[in-house]
Amino acid sequence: MDDERARETQSREETSEPETLRALADYFEDLNLDRPGPLPPIPGKKEDRDRLEAALASFSERFRQAIGNLRRYTSNVSHELLNPLSVIRSKAEVTLLRPRSTEYYEKKLSEIIDHVSSMRNMIESLLELSRLDLAEKPLELERVNLMHIADVACQNLVPIFNRRGQEVLKEVKPASLLGREPLLLTLTCNLLDNASKYSPPGGRLGIRTYPEDSAGESVLEVWDTGPGMSQEEIRQCFELFWRADGSRHMPGYGIGLPLVYRIAQIHNGRIEVHSKAGEGLLFRIRFPSA
Repeated sequence: MDDERARETQSREETSEPETLRALADYFEDLNLDRPGPLPPIPGKKEDRDRLEAALASFSERFRQAIGNLRRYTSNVSHELLNPLSVIRSKAEVTLLRPRSTEYYEKKLSEIIDHVSSMRNMIESLLELSRLDLAEKPLELERVNLMHIADVACQNLVPIFNRRGQEVLKEVKPASLLGREPLLLTLTCNLLDNASKYSPPGGRLGIRTYPEDSAGESVLEVWDTGPGMSQEEIRQCFELFWRADGSRHMPGYGIGLPLVYRIAQIHNGRIEVHSKAGEGLLFRIRFPSA
């Protein structure tokens, strides 16, 4: 008797399985992810059906967010590329309106080269972000020292500091972690460049590295004496292309801090931002020490 019941149960399951697959295939072929309809009748336990519906709702929401982010990204990239292209075209057209002196041509060509260089830097940063996001395998990490990275980053930006007459205060101690030196150098240079950009000419900025043994962390800090940011601005500052209202006249495209965030993320770093409007800004990144 038990064998007969088992055979009947198995027969029902074998019959319902193709029906379930057909129902799901029909459902997903007509699925509108913007407004997913209810699932078709599916044999099985209610808790399994509820779980499937919850998974579908979660997937649909993540899909809509991803599409929305992609649309905003495409729109922002197009806008940011069109701006310097419009400036370059305008300068060239004005220059060609009538004969000019050699000095005038040289000046305008130099300005055009500066805009082209800015566009190149922006595109290279976007490509770097894309490479980090599309990496299919974990990075090969090596033992690196934040003190060495801080020294190299400061040396790389000396021309910028000198041009703005700024003093850079260094308090660097050995602090090691597992990471990729070129990426961590990019992160540090971006933070220092940002600090220089927002500190006044003739002002001060600084960099610190140190181990925090009690927490098992290696810490990098970069601070400036600029206008600082509000809490709302701090919440937005790592969004791609975001720029504070008071900084739109400054050079840059709002890519540096998103790149900092992504590099810190793949090194398991935690970013802290401390600021009060008018009192400067401090970025602190905590990495697991090695």
